[in-house]
Amino acid sequence: MTDKIKQLFTLFLVIVGCFVIMGVFILLNQEKIEKVETSSEDMAQKAIDYINKNMLSEGTTASLVSVVEESGLYKIHIKIGEEEYDSYVSKDGKLLFPQGFIKLEEAPITETSETEESEPTSENTIPPEELTEFIYCLKDANFVIYGANWCGWTKKLTDMFGGFDVIESIYVECTEKEELCEEKQVSVYPTILINGEKYQGERTFKEIAAATNCEIPSGAESMSEESSGGGGCQ
Repeated sequence: MTDKIKQLFTLFLVIVGCFVIMGVFILLNQEKIEKVETSSEDMAQKAIDYINKNMLSEGTTASLVSVVEESGLYKIHIKIGEEEYDSYVSKDGKLLFPQGFIKLEEAPITETSETEESEPTSENTIPPEELTEFIYCLKDANFVIYGANWCGWTKKLTDMFGGFDVIESIYVECTEKEELCEEKQVSVYPTILINGEKYQGERTFKEIAAATNCEIPSGAESMSEESSGGGGCQ
């Protein structure tokens, strides 16, 4: 091999080596960029943006409190109104678990224990027919509850009556009827209107019956001092 050919071959190897080094440098820097782009804060904010855009009613927003890594996911602690929740998002930002996930190593709550805990005591039981008559009376009195099913205060009030299904005729779900709730200027959940005026009294059977001139159902007297709470979600 002549000296000239050797020189050309050496120059070729140098050029190839430069391209290899440059390629490695680009790949390393690209990896650093990807790591920055997929940080826990970025994934948490992506989840928050999705929740605000697709899962909450207009005027209600979720904000990030904290984010930590847990069980191969990002656990994001969020605040909606006055309530705080834990949600989870996959590290690639493709999967959102808005209400947590099941840990396979933990034993599930048995159906028996749930039934026992949820079964009402006899002293707090209102005869179904009397509760139905009471709700009919509330409807005639233009008593309407405007709530949001994600709000804990709404659930407390509806549970006092026996659940969402029981009060369907006097309840408006604002996540489904946003325009109506905006028209009624509802900004806090739950909001109670009687003949279009905001009800400011205690959320007890006794106070509600007095405000609407409806007869309190028997069995509710023992519950008359039990309020569903005076709080609300914004």
